[in-house]
Amino acid sequence: MIYRYAPALVPGDTIAVVAPSAALAGDDAEKGMAFVRSLGYDLKIGRSVTAHDGYLAGPDALRADDINRAFADDSVKAIVCLRGGYGATRLLPLLDYELIAAHPKLFVGFSDITALHTAILQRCGFCPIHGTMVMSLGRNASDYTKEQFAYGLTHPYEARPLPLPPDCSVRTLIPGTAAGPLVGGNMMLLSVMLGTPYALDVPQGAVLCLEEVGEDAYALDRMLCQFDQSGLIDKVSGLAFGEFYRCEPTEGSDYEWTVEEVLRSYAEKWGKPAVMGLPFGHGADNAWLPLGQEVSLTAGKDSASLAFL
Repeated sequence: MIYRYAPALVPGDTIAVVAPSAALAGDDAEKGMAFVRSLGYDLKIGRSVTAHDGYLAGPDALRADDINRAFADDSVKAIVCLRGGYGATRLLPLLDYELIAAHPKLFVGFSDITALHTAILQRCGFCPIHGTMVMSLGRNASDYTKEQFAYGLTHPYEARPLPLPPDCSVRTLIPGTAAGPLVGGNMMLLSVMLGTPYALDVPQGAVLCLEEVGEDAYALDRMLCQFDQSGLIDKVSGLAFGEFYRCEPTEGSDYEWTVEEVLRSYAEKWGKPAVMGLPFGHGADNAWLPLGQEVSLTAGKDSASLAFL
C-alpha cells in the first residue's frame, strides 16, 4: 500500500493539542505548550486537555470528539497529543475514520498513542508520526528531541538518514539490510491490539520498530512470544529496536536474562536484520519517525543505521 503524506507546517500555523489517554500533566503541559508556541505556532487546546475522569483525560466520548473535531477543523494543520498513559484503545471504535481520511494532518505522539497511529495508518491511509508529545517537551526532552520535533513539523517526510544524538550507540543484533514501510511503536499497545479489529496488519516487507518502558525482561519475552506465535513477524523484513527505558535487568545474574539477551534471542530466532539502541521511546531522546514511510535498515558488522527514503 502507498500511504499518503500530510502537509508540512509553516510558522504561524495552528496546532491542536488533544489528550487521548491520561490526564494530570500538570506544569509540564504548560511548559510543553510554551515551547511549541516559541517555534512560532498558534495552539488550539482541546477540551480533554483540562478534563479528567478517573485516570483518563475525560470521558471516552469527549476525548474521541476532540480528535474528530481537530481533524475536521481546517484551521488546524497538525495535532500533537498531550501525553500517553492509558485510554487510547478505548477510543478506536469512536473515531470517524472517513472524516479523518479526508483531512490528513500530522498526528504526533508515542506510547499509548501507538493504538491511534496503527488505526490511522491502516484505516485512513496516511502517515502519522511517532514522536515526542507536549508533556515530554515540558518535562525531560533533550535538545535532540526538541530539534527533531521542530524540524519534523516543517520537513515531516524528508528523505535522509535518521540523525543520532550524541553518545547514541546503535548496535547490530542480526546483520543484513532491509527496506520497507516503517510500522510499529510501543510493544504493549501492539500486543493488546492483537486479536482485535484494530491489530497491526503488517505490510509485506515492513520494518518493525519497537520500544517499551518499565517492563521486566520476562514481560518483554511474553510480548515477543505473542508477536511470534500470532504471525505478526511473518511479513517483517527487519527489526528496529529503540529504547527500553527503565526495563530491567540490564546486568546479567543467575536465573535471569537481561533485556538485551531477550531481544537478541528473538532476533536470532527470526533471522531477520535487526538493530537495537535507536533513539526513540520513553527516554529523553525521541526521534521523529513517520510511520508508513519507506525506510532502509542497515545492520553492519561495525555500524548500524536507519534512513528514510
